[in-house]
Amino acid sequence: MNSKKRMTKGLSVGFLLLLLMGTKSTAQDAAGFQSNQFYKVISFGEKIDFGTIDESVTWTIANSAKNIHATIRGNEINNYSFQEPGEYEINFRENKKHDEECHHPAFAERFKVKVEAVRLTFDFSKISFSEQIVRGRNYSDLIITVPAKITTKDNSNTKLPAPTMSVAGLGVSFTVEPVEKEIVIGNKTQLLKYKLSGIVNQETYLMFDFNDFNNQVQTYNLHQVIK
Repeated sequence: MNSKKRMTKGLSVGFLLLLLMGTKSTAQDAAGFQSNQFYKVISFGEKIDFGTIDESVTWTIANSAKNIHATIRGNEINNYSFQEPGEYEINFRENKKHDEECHHPAFAERFKVKVEAVRLTFDFSKISFSEQIVRGRNYSDLIITVPAKITTKDNSNTKLPAPTMSVAGLGVSFTVEPVEKEIVIGNKTQLLKYKLSGIVNQETYLMFDFNDFNNQVQTYNLHQVIK
């Protein structure tokens, strides 16, 4: 293959990845927060990136059940760590005249954030596959194993349904189910296993979307083309 053909092939594969990421992003945006009463659901100890905020903006953060009340300005909101579980009311107030230009995203004057007492983090550096995924092969019991750290605010052991996972890609038809339907929450790292059934019908990249207990997605991109 000459250099021109190799370059064309590389560009086409790169375009597949960009197209796939764009399609996935659009689908997630379509789901949005409109169907949920909370702007975002996160785990204790996490922060929220609201983007670049003018210093003219004042935020108030309140959790009445935990006697929490804070007033901060501008970008300070991005460094605020929600340490305690519960529901937080966020008030957004802009101290600008109506004819002054704004350079930040638009927010409702009042919205809610929910903070859960459970945190789940996947260690994708140690993800493993029982078989190599190749194009055109029909799989029935391919197992994906990924270590996960699960912690709770009070370190109590609680059983919860296993988090779900899905696979995205062009020409991909996979069904996924957790091997263990229920897991016990503790301080130790756990190995979460998922069984995949289906086929990849065309050349593509694969993205594996792992949902945490807050239904937020943590994505693993397979850095090879399925061909």
